[in-house]
Amino acid sequence: MSYGLNVYKADGSLGFSTLDIVWMQIDQFTVAANASVFNTYPEVSGMTVIAQVQMINDPPESQEAYAPEVIVSGTTVSVAPYTSKTSEQVIIMVLAQD
Repeated sequence: MSYGLNVYKADGSLGFSTLDIVWMQIDQFTVAANASVFNTYPEVSGMTVIAQVQMINDPPESQEAYAPEVIVSGTTVSVAPYTSKTSEQVIIMVLAQD
């Protein structure tokens, strides 16, 4: 059985549904520059999982900065620098939708 909230417009059409739009925040963590992190979330098994990346520091104008590679596979979120690249410190937010 699914639960959620539907809000209907005056004409009876659906205006908002939590089943379509809402993502639940599962975790938020910081990954140090050039570090690798592998987290597993068994509680989201069977759900759609995504990860959002936010860089913490702006690079100097004369320098490129790379966010690490983030891979979501099932219930595991892997964060690691791209091959032959250095990565900046980032915040990772893990979201899930049923």
